[in-house]
Amino acid sequence: MRLASIAALFAALTFLIAACASAEDAAWTYAPPPTEVAASGAPSGAPGSPATSGEPSGAPASAAPSGPASPAASPAPGGETVTVTAANIAFDPTELEVPADTAFTLELVNNDASVPHDVAIRDQGGTELFKTDVFPGVETRSFDAPALPAGSYTWVCTVHPNMQIAVTAQ
Repeated sequence: MRLASIAALFAALTFLIAACASAEDAAWTYAPPPTEVAASGAPSGAPGSPATSGEPSGAPASAAPSGPASPAASPAPGGETVTVTAANIAFDPTELEVPADTAFTLELVNNDASVPHDVAIRDQGGTELFKTDVFPGVETRSFDAPALPAGSYTWVCTVHPNMQIAVTAQ
């Protein structure tokens, strides 16, 4: 009986060592969110802190922005601020209008804790015209979006393609 217990313990220990060794080879790691402190003294992305400048914050390298990001405090020159909220893996609103031929500030409010979201602006042919950073919530970031000619567009979260907004520029 004692020999069987020692054999079972040895087998379990061997399995545990093998599992740990293979986990190192998997190249899967967890990087905690950055702990930078904003000018307000609050941690970056904390409620009440100013939005970040669009710099990646612990996001993987593949999540680098493909469009220009802006300082959050000021709207695009001559434009307005268009706010989109991501919550429960869905965008709100699901339909909206933006001014045609006028640059605007796209404010993305990510209310899904630890869930990454972004917004890609696509024309009717599916061509990506602009893309924000991918960033986890809860955080708000603002981006300078380009002027869109009058027409219909789809705004989509590239991380969760089911998240879409039907947009009309007029």
